Amino acid sequence: MKKTVWVPIVGGLIFGSLSFLITAANITIQISDDLILGPWEIINSLSAALFGPIGLLITELGLDISGYIYFIRGVYPAPQDLYFMLGDYFAHVTAMLIVAFGYRIIYQRMRMPSLLGGWFPVMVVYYLVGVTLQVTLFNFAVPGLGASYPGYFRNIRLEFVLVTGITSLVLIALPERFRRPHWYELNPELGHESEI
Repeated sequence: MKKTVWVPIVGGLIFGSLSFLITAANITIQISDDLILGPWEIINSLSAALFGPIGLLITELGLDISGYIYFIRGVYPAPQDLYFMLGDYFAHVTAMLIVAFGYRIIYQRMRMPSLLGGWFPVMVVYYLVGVTLQVTLFNFAVPGLGASYPGYFRNIRLEFVLVTGITSLVLIALPERFRRPHWYELNPELGHESEI
């Protein structure tokens, strides 16, 4: 099996298992009645950037299965609870594809520290698309839920700052060979020749 396939699978399984264990252990910080912060978005963002579409699909699946088991099941009547989970999965995967391809583009064209300058807008677009899709799909999955765009965007500000800051620090700390996206072969004409 090609390295560009098995490395993302293994990375996705590791990050997905970590997400599941964090959810099972309930490692979160309650900021307000509407906002619970956990390390999930950090794990998802790094998985998408480093392991691409395959890694993010696996990681997000681990997160959403654990979220369904520990948070969603029983909150909404069946089958709305399943629809809620599927909506969350679709919203995150769609938005995380932006992270995967956005990081690939900036990694090919930038080196540290300018790479972080490209990472910030990728994360902005991720949150804009992700929150918009979440609110839309949650209201569709659970009629009468009343999820609102202003409410979600208001509550997501602190999470955005923390996730963007922590993922930036992780990318700085990673050695170059681990910082690169592991889900495609690098093109030496676009830079990072030593990575091939």
